[in-house]
Amino acid sequence: MNVAKPKPNKNTRRGVGRPTKDQAGHITEHIVGVATRLFLETSFEATSVDLIAAKARISKQTFYARFVSKEAVFAAVIRKGMDDLLDPAAGESDRAGPIDTALIQIGVALAERAFGPAALALYRLVASEAHQFPQLALAYREGGVRSREMIAEMFANAMRDGQIRSADAGYLAEQFLYAAIEGPARALALDGKIARSEKDLRAQVTAAVRLFLDGCRDRPARGA
Repeated sequence: MNVAKPKPNKNTRRGVGRPTKDQAGHITEHIVGVATRLFLETSFEATSVDLIAAKARISKQTFYARFVSKEAVFAAVIRKGMDDLLDPAAGESDRAGPIDTALIQIGVALAERAFGPAALALYRLVASEAHQFPQLALAYREGGVRSREMIAEMFANAMRDGQIRSADAGYLAEQFLYAAIEGPARALALDGKIARSEKDLRAQVTAAVRLFLDGCRDRPARGA
């Protein structure tokens, strides 16, 4: 007896196939997240591609489709870490208002993240691996771009309004972030200290803003 073969269902999926762009992005983020945890818990040397793939529950082929090496995913970890720590979203302020108020507002918002346990662990990781990872400085610098751009805009507006004298706004933004955020955070990380109280944090940022702006304002001529 001949049994008629069922016709194939056109709606039947033919396998998983290649991931969509969104799916691929989620996989990349997942790998970076797992790698971040492993690097922070152990070290760069103790973390292998095999371990990252195993913990992320992916194949090594999937890993290498996104990162050419362990060094590449480490650079991605540093860039994302700096972006997260220096994300200005929590510190949105009136960029066209008084420069003192604007800098204190965004400075406190950024410092609350940069002086926390996760941030200090990241700084310690950067310090411990910098000697054997030449590209680390570049990865570090590539993070926090939005914050530098926002603060540079604040300085540019202040120059336009005559609040401070003319200078390179981008350079001022970099120097301010180091003076108010990155420098103190590195010191905390290297000293092994914990984050300060909110009151102390605000006082420190306010002092840094005032000192920094004193150097950006025109001083009256002597005898005037």
